[in-house]
Amino acid sequence: MKKNKNLISLIVAGAFLFLSISGILMWLKQKSHQVEMTHTIFGLLFLSIAIFHIVNNWGSLKAYSKDKNTGSIKKELIISSLITIVILVLAFTEVLEPVAEFGRRFAKPQGPRPAAGISFNEATTLDSTNGQAVTLVLQKTEEAMSGQLTVEVADTTGKILETLYASNAEQKGPASNLILNSKISTAVPFKLIVKSTIAQLSEEEEEEAREGKKVEPKNVKTISQEVLISSLTPGFQNIVSGENTPLKRGILEVK
Repeated sequence: MKKNKNLISLIVAGAFLFLSISGILMWLKQKSHQVEMTHTIFGLLFLSIAIFHIVNNWGSLKAYSKDKNTGSIKKELIISSLITIVILVLAFTEVLEPVAEFGRRFAKPQGPRPAAGISFNEATTLDSTNGQAVTLVLQKTEEAMSGQLTVEVADTTGKILETLYASNAEQKGPASNLILNSKISTAVPFKLIVKSTIAQLSEEEEEEAREGKKVEPKNVKTISQEVLISSLTPGFQNIVSGENTPLKRGILEVK
């Protein structure tokens, strides 16, 4: 029996050691896969032994919690329970977040995150029976991702002649890049205009939006890209140039 207790005590000590080390590394935001795996495995081992220990020493725990003569609850149980509940509530309500995040200042600076996979929504606006069939592949900049996208055709003076695409302001879900299949009936030369209208909400407007209220933003920013199209010969054309454009990449494919 004594040998079994010695074995369990040594296993508990080892599990506690590696739990502590991996826990400190995670607190310092060194969350490699190996660290998380080690913390999880030794956490499960520690939990298993703790359950065995509680079951095996249930009589002692009852003695710690209740007075043997009177049957009343001991103050040690009340105090330990209160401490546990208070810490749980403070952690759950993020009051203790500064403590949990304090280790971040000791973490090594992280390099730039690898670019996430690029996703595109596909739309088709081929309502007109006339015109040249085209496909536009539009990859937006990070700033323009949250804006409402419009693709228009204008004459060389800037007068709008056709609207090929206008994103729905009520559309739900994350913003996305666009593959647009459409037709252009305007004769060359013309300007292809891609605009992103970005609503910059104030704190009050954001609060109203979270409450489900319809918000009309007071501060609206528009960034646009204009490119002169002088030919609709079948093939590919780059439509991104200059700075302050809503597009990171843009290709016009004439069918």
